[in-house]
Amino acid sequence: MSNFFKINTYLRLIHSRLICIIAIVVIFLSCSDDSEERITSMGFSGGHYLEVRNSTTLKSLVSSDFTIEIWAAGDTSQAVVSRSLVMFGNNDGGNEIAIYQGPGDSSLVTVYIDDQWFGFFNIDGLDWSKEKCHYLCLTRADNFFTFYFDGKLLKTEALNSVDLDIGSSNMLIGADYDPPDVNNNPGNYWEGTIDEVRIWTKVIQSAEVSFHHKNPDKLTEHYSSAGLDHLIGIWRFNEEFEDFVPDESGNANHAYFQGDPGSIYWDTGK
Repeated sequence: MSNFFKINTYLRLIHSRLICIIAIVVIFLSCSDDSEERITSMGFSGGHYLEVRNSTTLKSLVSSDFTIEIWAAGDTSQAVVSRSLVMFGNNDGGNEIAIYQGPGDSSLVTVYIDDQWFGFFNIDGLDWSKEKCHYLCLTRADNFFTFYFDGKLLKTEALNSVDLDIGSSNMLIGADYDPPDVNNNPGNYWEGTIDEVRIWTKVIQSAEVSFHHKNPDKLTEHYSSAGLDHLIGIWRFNEEFEDFVPDESGNANHAYFQGDPGSIYWDTGK
């Protein structure tokens, strides 16, 4: 009986200590999850933008097939003028390629190609003022241009007379340039958040567009390393930086902060 009592007491002691250890681990993990704020996007308050300087790789974007992908959300204010998500200019200060939130009506998206309207889209169910993240994708295959919103094809059209040339223009995220000169008169600032921007020198097909819309964070799982070779610019906004957002494609197309640094904020998704 004595040995049995000792064994039973010993087992109870081990059980008690295990419970204490598990409780401590649970508390630690809970505290870690609550205290750690993971940045998910960059916030824009209408006074700054990002400038990706003109480069050989940026020029290669418009010379053949390409894809531009953007994840973004608006804010509760009404857009009196168009707000630019992404813009490639030209040497006349025009919109060689650009995507905007349309003015006045919070269900609008406008797309420019070769300084001409490609689409003025009034999208059913879209309300930029609800601060919901949306996925926008513009592709080129030969002379066929296609625009998707939240994975849905909105327009595809052959533009046989298009001759894209960004000249010495930079790429802007969250603003645009206005004529008459190249890289001049920034404006049309974005208000809201931008979660991720990707540019490719290849076409993303409709099935891939659907996958990317549903799984925005699974890029490296979906592609082999060879498949990522066509990625010439990617800006994730998942970490806070002081001067620029690095290009993670390896092409050094870093996005430098311009304008009022006080309009920048970093969103944690909470």
